[in-house]
Amino acid sequence: MSIVRFSAKILVIIALLSPSLAAGGFENFSVGIQARGLSGAFRAIADDWTAAYYNPAGYALIQDNQMGGTVGLIHLRNELTPDYRLGDVYEVGIFNDVTNYNKHEIYNNPSGGFLVRLPVMGETVMGLSAYQPFDYNITWKLYDLPLAYNDVLSVPGDQFSNNIDVVAFQLTFAREIMEEKAYFGLGLQLLRADLIYTNVLFRDNPYDGTPLDVRPWDKITEWNKNDGKGWGFGLRGGLMVDLTDKLNLGFTAALPFDITLKGSSMLAYYMPLNADLLTPGGADGVDYLPGTPEYLFASGSLITDSADFEAKLKLPASFGMGLAYSLTENLTLSLDGEYTLWSKFDGLDFVFSNHHGLTGAADTSTMLQEFFTEDISNPVEWKDAAKVAMGVRYDFRDRLTFLAGGSMDQSPAEEALEFKPQLMDTGTKYSYSTGVIYHHGQWDFGLAGSITTYPDLAVDGLVDTDGDDLPDNFTGEYKANTYETVLSFNYRF
Repeated sequence: MSIVRFSAKILVIIALLSPSLAAGGFENFSVGIQARGLSGAFRAIADDWTAAYYNPAGYALIQDNQMGGTVGLIHLRNELTPDYRLGDVYEVGIFNDVTNYNKHEIYNNPSGGFLVRLPVMGETVMGLSAYQPFDYNITWKLYDLPLAYNDVLSVPGDQFSNNIDVVAFQLTFAREIMEEKAYFGLGLQLLRADLIYTNVLFRDNPYDGTPLDVRPWDKITEWNKNDGKGWGFGLRGGLMVDLTDKLNLGFTAALPFDITLKGSSMLAYYMPLNADLLTPGGADGVDYLPGTPEYLFASGSLITDSADFEAKLKLPASFGMGLAYSLTENLTLSLDGEYTLWSKFDGLDFVFSNHHGLTGAADTSTMLQEFFTEDISNPVEWKDAAKVAMGVRYDFRDRLTFLAGGSMDQSPAEEALEFKPQLMDTGTKYSYSTGVIYHHGQWDFGLAGSITTYPDLAVDGLVDTDGDDLPDNFTGEYKANTYETVLSFNYRF
């Protein structure tokens, strides 16, 4: 019982010392109906195929073979009222002082797996599963070219977007290591990461101090889209201890390795349209003729460049612990805590190579080549974060299982200077979940739902943390809520 008291104290200390609680970031908690219905407090229960994610050691306690699948339907309902002005006064075309909403879509997050008991070294349970340990998808339209800058062109709608998916293909092994007392499980992961990331930047006009550099033409609008993928490896381990007939203790650790993303990029530059400078003699008495480098910065043209890119995705390790207590034969209470090392994630820096697509003066001028092919840095400085969750499971007459839970989540990004709409996690968030599972013979069918509420966040003052003369944050008022529905089936054989 000293182990129980020590574990409970650690969970309480995490809850008290953290200003807000959760894994946060873009970690995914919608794998499995039971875990979602319990708001993630499943680490010390882990009694279905989703134990591969929540605690691989749980496989050793499952007495039958299983196969199942879930799909999470996620709706991000976020708001952003920008206050994005260069030098606090210079309007660049951002929809300031207007409430903007992210693109409303229902994103699906599927997962599935199976496990079988094998007569190997006594008895080993083996499973194969596929799920998304990390996932985020959001798109914003927050900008249009000012008419005084260019009244002919328009920027695509997916201006500020981030679609990142990390899928784990996991082979799990679990077995008893202490008779009817302790169980160990290990998952070997092949990780596949997919990324689509877009952004709008305002670059300094290289013709500094000339008539081409007069406001509003002193900032050149760039829209870039980066689409890539990569493969990596990871480990996920767990330990389950039966302290008594009613009390279980679970420990987990996850270690994903860095993934190198590679793909293609589109860099599009929406050039200023200055008709006065294009007339013979120009407003300054100079002729800006087609084919000259200067002409590109007054003609209102669209200049595009294609390139290959490489970026490093540094995924965080995490450690967790949970308690599950069977209050009665049908009623189970659970408590979970997890700590995620989000400080390892430092953003996405796109390094370009193999540029192709520039033509004419944009390609022949060394100065313009450097301008139109510049690498893009997206730094973030996040903090490590924790999650605490509680859940209740009640089995009713062998036909129905009712689930309920709640959690408090810490944001690794709340105090980050580089806060952006592409990764929106505003602070302490509260999640409330409920669910039901219907049992019919060897089949289980489940439905769960959750609501996550976020605090409002005001981001003030543009910052340039990497010194590239480009703002690394996006100022304004942020609000967010997330709604999620999970459907599942499970077959026992």
